[in-house]
Amino acid sequence: MFKFDQKNAISTTFLSPIERVVEFIPRGVDGVMRVLSLSVDGKALSHAVNDGFVDVNGRAEFKLIYLDLDGAVCSANYNADFSVRLDGDVTKEDKVNVCLKVFEWSVSSSDTLTLSAVVKVDGNVTKTMPLNILTGAEDSFVTTDILTIPTHVATTSYSFPVDEETTVHEVQKVLSLDTKCSLTSAKVTDKVLDLSVDTVAIVTYVEDGIIRTATFNVASAESVSIDDLCEGDRVKVTPYVKSGRIVLHGVTGENILRFEGEIGVNVDVTRLEEIEAVKDLFSLTHHTTTTTESNTLTYFVDSGYYTEKIQGETTLPRGDDTALVGVPATTVFIAKTLCDDGLTVEGVATTEIIYSSGDDLYSARAEIPYSVRLDGNFSDTVKARATVIDSSVKIKGDKAEITLTIAFNTKCYASSQINYISAVELGEEREINRSGLSIYVANESDTPWDVCKALTATPEQILAQNPNITYPLKYGDKIIYFRRITK
Repeated sequence: MFKFDQKNAISTTFLSPIERVVEFIPRGVDGVMRVLSLSVDGKALSHAVNDGFVDVNGRAEFKLIYLDLDGAVCSANYNADFSVRLDGDVTKEDKVNVCLKVFEWSVSSSDTLTLSAVVKVDGNVTKTMPLNILTGAEDSFVTTDILTIPTHVATTSYSFPVDEETTVHEVQKVLSLDTKCSLTSAKVTDKVLDLSVDTVAIVTYVEDGIIRTATFNVASAESVSIDDLCEGDRVKVTPYVKSGRIVLHGVTGENILRFEGEIGVNVDVTRLEEIEAVKDLFSLTHHTTTTTESNTLTYFVDSGYYTEKIQGETTLPRGDDTALVGVPATTVFIAKTLCDDGLTVEGVATTEIIYSSGDDLYSARAEIPYSVRLDGNFSDTVKARATVIDSSVKIKGDKAEITLTIAFNTKCYASSQINYISAVELGEEREINRSGLSIYVANESDTPWDVCKALTATPEQILAQNPNITYPLKYGDKIIYFRRITK
């Protein structure tokens, strides 16, 4: 008599972020005359989901360039592992994605060399919610509503190689490699996801006794096969750098500097299914009791890619006879986003500049606050990620003028509340009107249910004999119904 449809809806919630200071004291680093550059990357190594919280293991990767007591340029990489706990509405059955971002760092070398960084850890939770939705009822008058139900289609991972090379002179040593990537487009067709990803790698090295930097920009176009993917599905794509390295080869005096890396991509596919659900019902044959449930579902709907240029400057402490040596690392973080007929993104970009003054090497850090407006249709819940994809520094006197190109990746989420009947209990049988001719005299604002109840007939049967009927009824309206009597 009653038809139910079972759906496994998904809904996303967001964990409150945690900030954590990570410190590291390197062993075996003696005789540091001057630190030229410190950059820090962060990554989430693993996480364990528990009822009410998530344990996250992360890593801060410090990349240090310095001068030793003899004035030689040296470099060192250090990993500092740490753990944090994210509290929130989460259970062991939920799927959790964790993101880690470094947004502040420093180095102290007064007595003991100490590296420190401030990391921000946050995440989102995807819950699966079994729904039992009434979609049909025989021998009943029903009103219906269209519900949008987000369901999980597929989760997959994909990786691909990237590489680029350039010819340089004699390379004595490679000091550091800073690699970032960003998604530029994602196109969905049946069973195929076409991706475009830009990778930027900045390598700092010593050539003929001089520090230099080289920037590699690699544009990749990849196709990922997903059997259950259909056009119209919502696909959330998150690229990341799995690995990167610099390979040297060639002949003496003419080296080939080659960047080789691997980019990983996490893909989550969501389908928005529309279902016609019974909103309310009136059974002609029985008294009924219905159970109605209400859920708010939050789900991914769209992504975007934008590029913007920002500019700033910094004063160089030793500004006499200065020349740019290199920019070994740039980074950017987002402090907040504001939606108001568009999206305003605010944060700070940081650039590490190495420059020469006379015969000595020095460094300066430039912090450039920015506020950028991105035009588009954004939902109330939007997450944004920023990546520096190009940098330009010009030194004029004691000033360094900086221009950065920033790529912004956005992910928009929508929320909707659904109300549906999840259970129906049949009660006693109704008294059935068996008269051959019935006349119903309406009261003010009577509904179709009142007429159906009195005449024991469906709305379609009543309308067939009273084609001019309109609701709500007025006082005194008469509805005539003929019923065939069978013995």
